[in-house]
Amino acid sequence: MRGSVFVFFILMVAANAAYLNVKEPVPYEGRLENDTIFIGTAGPGQTVYLVAERATIDATGEKINYVGWDTLAVEDVPPGWIVEDSPLYETPMKAKIRIAADAADGEYTFKAKAVDEGSYDSLGNLTINVKVTVSKEVFSIDVSPYEVEAGVGQPAVYYVDIENAGAASDTFRITSSGVPAWTFKKEVLVSHAIDVTSPARKTVTYEVVSEEENRIEMTLNVTSLSSDQISKGLKIVLVAEPSLVSDYKATGHGLLVSPLIESPIYSLIAFFSKLLL
Repeated sequence: MRGSVFVFFILMVAANAAYLNVKEPVPYEGRLENDTIFIGTAGPGQTVYLVAERATIDATGEKINYVGWDTLAVEDVPPGWIVEDSPLYETPMKAKIRIAADAADGEYTFKAKAVDEGSYDSLGNLTINVKVTVSKEVFSIDVSPYEVEAGVGQPAVYYVDIENAGAASDTFRITSSGVPAWTFKKEVLVSHAIDVTSPARKTVTYEVVSEEENRIEMTLNVTSLSSDQISKGLKIVLVAEPSLVSDYKATGHGLLVSPLIESPIYSLIAFFSKLLL
């Protein structure tokens, strides 16, 4: 009998206790004091935003207090990590955690504390444990097609898929190496994954131009702006061939040898190629 009463008392306390609803990067509802949550994987140098609602049960435990918590603080982070607590009364609360650029792969734990400023709502503070895995393997890439044919001086277009399986949204820079005099860079923001089984995905185009006729094996690189350690590369091929359009445009640069009588014709072709092509 006493055991049943004790269990009933514990359940009543839990039902009336203040709670914390975490919304991002992974949703967790009704977290209580000293609960532990896992927010996924993030790379060294990346920034994770921990987002939580201000709403909780009021001091009487009878109804929801929609502005109960006033700020979300982050404590006990590993050395070299940088944190910013959520601004006072921000809705929802967003705390910022930047992982150290030299953080080794592994699992880390820190604390997130929901604060009732001045305890005006008689809530006090509520602290939970937050676990995150640090790894450089937080995204994957794919490129299609593997081989593209284009005219000399014309863009070869590749479709680059970036899948972000991490807890941090990040900007990635796309570059290529192996094509002479081609240094084009493209940056793309990819949101964080809400579910580790469903990475966030973004597809963008990337162009490469060769000014010489050749079959070029090159490398397409995708690198996080947060850390050079978070990077991947794929081998692709560009086949640059002469085309009628590129030949027309080339006439505008002059001809090495041509009969004088044909010069006006070539000049006319060059003019219309620049105007229309």
